[in-house]
Amino acid sequence: MEFLVKQICLLFALFLPLMAYDSTASDNAVGSNKLAYLIPNLFGNNGIVLPNVAHTAHFTSALQSNFGPFTTSLVSQLTSLPIPSPASGFIFSFDKSLGVYSQSTQSFGPIYAERAETLGKNKFFVGFSYQNFSFDKLDGIDLKRVPSVFQHQPAGQPNYVRDVITTMNSFDVKFGQRAAFFTYGLTDRLDVSVALPFNSARIEAVSDAKIQRIGTASEPDIHYFDTPFGDRTQKTFARSGSAQGLGDVVVRVKATAAQFKNGGLAVGIDARMPTGDAYDFLGSGAYGARPFMALSWRRGNLSPHLNLAYQWNGKSILAGDLISGVTGDLPDQVQYVAGLDYGITKKFTLAIDYLGQRQLNAKRVTRTTYRGANNTIFPQIAISDASFQQSSLATGFKVNPIGSLLVSFNLLFALDNNGLRDMITPLIGVSYTF
Repeated sequence: MEFLVKQICLLFALFLPLMAYDSTASDNAVGSNKLAYLIPNLFGNNGIVLPNVAHTAHFTSALQSNFGPFTTSLVSQLTSLPIPSPASGFIFSFDKSLGVYSQSTQSFGPIYAERAETLGKNKFFVGFSYQNFSFDKLDGIDLKRVPSVFQHQPAGQPNYVRDVITTMNSFDVKFGQRAAFFTYGLTDRLDVSVALPFNSARIEAVSDAKIQRIGTASEPDIHYFDTPFGDRTQKTFARSGSAQGLGDVVVRVKATAAQFKNGGLAVGIDARMPTGDAYDFLGSGAYGARPFMALSWRRGNLSPHLNLAYQWNGKSILAGDLISGVTGDLPDQVQYVAGLDYGITKKFTLAIDYLGQRQLNAKRVTRTTYRGANNTIFPQIAISDASFQQSSLATGFKVNPIGSLLVSFNLLFALDNNGLRDMITPLIGVSYTF
């Protein structure tokens, strides 16, 4: 019976990626209700259009130059969120004197990092984890206070185009990840794993807009909002949406490259399938490959480890132009982890890791200013391409309450404000090894 369960789970895990979601087939119309269009269409499908029928008052050019890249910067970072390692907490080796497999480590291993040991021939591991991100900042900018200035498109009256619309925008971005992991030991030195993430995304955007009548101060009937009463220079725009479903499936092959006394070196590769709906931020919209190496060794109950990886990403609509449907290259990443796990008792292990990654040629958001025609200075954001470093600290523990069952808990702390950041992210997981 146990053998049958293993085979069914393994076949399910291996063949699910073949049902990959085709993100290019998604509804990519400008008026789509997909989450990727929520921020660009915050003011309507055509941007900010004022109601004066006698004057074409379009404030749309800044919508494309500011909020389009802002959305790209926001969602492309969602593809680089850390996920727990699919490696088992229990590692088994064959005891020739006894003719059986026995547990060969005195700690249950790291949570986000990878160690050199493989699972063991014919051993099967299944695990589940949940982590929830509630993002606070993007490149150090508070997501509750993102400024932007919208300029008037060219018009016949020079004074009209001197007016601008200033906005203060608030974005509530939440992302939940429930992941199932399956690992099978094909040999004593070779594992195959599959990670199945089930994601949920929610975005709420609120913009407080104000018309700055720089060129039409004496003509209040030129530029105004269609508010039924009160100050017609101000209006609040709001949109929200949510989605959930299968994320990007990851298939892993890991092999022991070298063994030495109390340690070893493993190499492997992760292959990411674009099974998640990119237009709803559930997936990256691009294939990816992540070759990695893991070095670990043991000194009694203490197990230090080092990881090094390169994440290659293909083309995705999230890194391109959502409006035109042109794809772009998702940023590649150099990733590294250094940490240790310590088996305090046979039932309890502490784990701590430093997680670093360098985003290569990624979108960055910076604060800047806009000088109006009357020399008034308004806060603004700007988008640029640059490489940058992100650092995090993971601290957690694993408990073995019974049999081969493990319960994990971790807190992930952001150590900088680079990129999209949740300052503290909790994780809880359970796993079992057959």
